[in-house]
Amino acid sequence: MFELKNKNALITGGAGALGKSMALALGRAGANIIIAGIDSEERIEAVKREFSEENIPVTFEYLDVSDMDQVESVVKKYEEIDILINCAGINIRHPIINISEQDWDRVIDINLKGAFFTSKIVAKQMLERKRGKIINLASLSSHIGLPNMGPYCASKGGINQLTKAMAIEWAPYIQVNAIAPGYFHTELTAPLFQDKEWADSILSRIPTGRTGKPEDLNGVAVLLASSASDYITGQTIYVDGGWTAS
Repeated sequence: MFELKNKNALITGGAGALGKSMALALGRAGANIIIAGIDSEERIEAVKREFSEENIPVTFEYLDVSDMDQVESVVKKYEEIDILINCAGINIRHPIINISEQDWDRVIDINLKGAFFTSKIVAKQMLERKRGKIINLASLSSHIGLPNMGPYCASKGGINQLTKAMAIEWAPYIQVNAIAPGYFHTELTAPLFQDKEWADSILSRIPTGRTGKPEDLNGVAVLLASSASDYITGQTIYVDGGWTAS
C-alpha cells in the first residue's frame, strides 16, 4: 500500500531540511527522486552524500519556481512525474509596516505562485495519465496569524485554499493535499531558537512538549504520495505537535 517503486517524484526545494527528509523517505519507499531548486554546489554535494549513504539515486535540476519558463523546461525533461511535492519556500521576517513591495512579491512569487504554476504544469501530464499525487507545503500560519510574517502567512493561507481548489478541479484523477508543519528546528529557524524566552513561549503552546524534527514529516509524506491516500484529497494535515488542536 505504501510502495512507491518506479514512481518519479519531483520535490521543489528538496535540498532544504524538510524537503530533503521527505525526499529521502520517498526514496526509501522506492521512488525515483528529482530534487529541483536554486541551491549552491556545496549544498547539492552534501545532499548527494546523504542519498549515496543510503544507496538512493537522486537527480538534481536547477529551478527557480517563480520562473515559469524554467518550470516548463524542467518538467518537459520527464515524461512521467507521478508525485510532486511543492516544498520551495522563503520567509522574510519584518513587521508588516516595514515590508516592501519587493519583499511581498518575492515571498508570494516563490511560496504561492511557484506552487500554483508548478502544479498546473505537472498536472497536465498527470491528467493525461489519469493519476497523480500533489503535496503542497502549507504551515501553522495557514491556520493562525503570527507576527512579523505577513507575506508568509498570506502565502501559506493561499496554499491551504489552493490545495482545496486543485483537489476539486482535478478529481478523481489527482489527489492534492497539503502538509502543514508547526515550528520545526531547522537551519533556517535555528537563530530564532537562540532567544530562550521566545523558544519557551513556543514550547508552552505545543502539547507534545517539543518542536518538530524534519523526519516528523516523513510518514505523512509517504502516505500522501502512495496509493494508501487514494481517497484523501483536499486536506491540510497539521504536523504541529497538537498546537492547532489546543
